[in-house]
Amino acid sequence: MGWGVVRLLKEKNDFNSLKKVTLCIGLIAFFITEMTRSFWRPYAYQNEVFDYYFSDTIGNSFGTIAAIFMLLTLVGKGIRQDWRLVCFIIIGLIIYELLGYPSKFDFNDLIATIVFGIISLNSYFVLLRKYGKQ
Repeated sequence: MGWGVVRLLKEKNDFNSLKKVTLCIGLIAFFITEMTRSFWRPYAYQNEVFDYYFSDTIGNSFGTIAAIFMLLTLVGKGIRQDWRLVCFIIIGLIIYELLGYPSKFDFNDLIATIVFGIISLNSYFVLLRKYGKQ
């Protein structure tokens, strides 16, 4: 996945320092999400480990980070457009969580999406100050 994104951005001549950092953050968050879903969550459920809802909300916490930073890597262009994009992603993920079937709705997932969306937004603001066009 990362190789394809790098190749696409190099072809467009759009692979700058900011895109490198956002790609790394997105890929690391995706890796953590999938490893936790695959290994830690089954172990925690099977052994009844209480991990403060970490294994339950991993898709909405690190998955939110992965979605935001991967989309910023692919289509992020400028400060104003990127802020709009981040806000649309967070709102879209919240709506997606709210539209889940009543039996699948989880308040902890909604909170994780909001909290990690805000963390991502703040992190991106710091990255923009360091690497972005101002």
